[in-house]
Amino acid sequence: MKIRTFPDPVLRETIQEFDFANPDIDPKELEKTLIEFMFENGGIGLAANQVGLKHRVFVMGHPDNPELAKAFFNPIVVKSTETFNDMEEGCLSFPNVYVKIKRPTKIVAKWQNSSGEWEEGEFSGYDCKCFLHEYDHLEGIVFKDRVSNLKWALAIKKGKT
Repeated sequence: MKIRTFPDPVLRETIQEFDFANPDIDPKELEKTLIEFMFENGGIGLAANQVGLKHRVFVMGHPDNPELAKAFFNPIVVKSTETFNDMEEGCLSFPNVYVKIKRPTKIVAKWQNSSGEWEEGEFSGYDCKCFLHEYDHLEGIVFKDRVSNLKWALAIKKGKT
């Protein structure tokens, strides 16, 4: 596995739902592999399509608490606040580029765990930002799409210094 970097076409694809009734890969093994790969590459989130896998799943976790890392299969954003945070984001598919992105301060989401069971939760702050960033990947949206051309150009310039 390797990180796909922009403009790899897989980063622009909308990924189809993971089929728990007829999986072509063991979801528990996929979760384990993605989490390990995420931490090995210094990430806090990783969508399957970032490594070329066309499965509607992403993982999130922090290296300080690796046992809490988990996968989110077939995620759905149920609702979000109308207030926003402007937080810096980075992306493994855009090495050394960091840019402030405006995102909702809180969301409620549903997803399936690696056993196929539905879960629901509320995310705010850092976790909300990470969830939405990874969710965007599954929709074929990259964080470059969330900022103006000028803001992006400045981020690229800063990343090269």
